[in-house]
Amino acid sequence: MDAEQLWETTMDPTRRVLMRVAWDGAAEADTLFSILMGENVEHRRRFIEDHALEVKNLDV
Repeated sequence: MDAEQLWETTMDPTRRVLMRVAWDGAAEADTLFSILMGENVEHRRRFIEDHALEVKNLDV
């Protein structure tokens, strides 16, 4: 996106709409992210084993 497109779609005060976004699941998402992407392999392995049967789509 070049500067002109950015102005037309995002930065122009006459066209932009700012909205507050609130999400109650942020703490849960942070915990899950830490489990899946963190350094503790045991937590990740346990999560995968506990939820393996819930998988609907698997890209192998």
